[in-house]
Amino acid sequence: MLSLWRKQVREGVIVARASKLDVETTAELRRLRELERRYKVLKEEHELLKKAIRFASDRKRKSSPSSK
Repeated sequence: MLSLWRKQVREGVIVARASKLDVETTAELRRLRELERRYKVLKEEHELLKKAIRFASDRKRKSSPSSK
C-alpha cells in the first residue's frame, strides 16, 4: 500500500497541499538553519586547530635537544 502511494506521488496522481507557515515559524526555521551552518563551520575550525596543535607538538618534540 505504501509503495503504491509513493508511486502515485511520484507520478503526480497525489499532490500534497503546501502548508502555510506563520511568520514566527519561518523566522525560527531561518534562525535554526543559520545556527546549523555556523555550528558546522565551528566544528571544521576546531578540527583544523586540533591538527595544527598536533603538528606543532610533533615538530617541537622532534627538534628538542632532550630527545637526542
